[in-house]
Amino acid sequence: MTDFNRKLVLELFTRLDAGDLDGGLALLHPDFVSHNPRVPHDPAKATGREAFADFFRTPAGKALLEAGTDVRRVIADDPLVAVHNRIALPAGEVAAVDILRIQDGLIAEHWDVVQPVPDAPANPHGMF
Repeated sequence: MTDFNRKLVLELFTRLDAGDLDGGLALLHPDFVSHNPRVPHDPAKATGREAFADFFRTPAGKALLEAGTDVRRVIADDPLVAVHNRIALPAGEVAAVDILRIQDGLIAEHWDVVQPVPDAPANPHGMF
């Protein structure tokens, strides 16, 4: 199951990177929840999947889709998959870790941690 979950999450990233928002949304569970504090969601008015779609229609969401992700690492531990990736946004490059939970063969939950990549890091190790 872990291999299926890994491939499912990578397919989500592939579809979103290709600008296929509808294709990406098709991989989300009907009860999908995003824990990203920048994704507005009132459960009384919209599903989590609808809120996620609405976010990607905002300027910030569109910029994220246009930037694409450069996946560097994937860690899968059924039912969780973590993706360490690099995103070149117009405002600057960021390092991100997305954590996704799989349920019933679909992505049911999403968390992320995002950190700017400094121009002059304090060490030679790099973020990727």
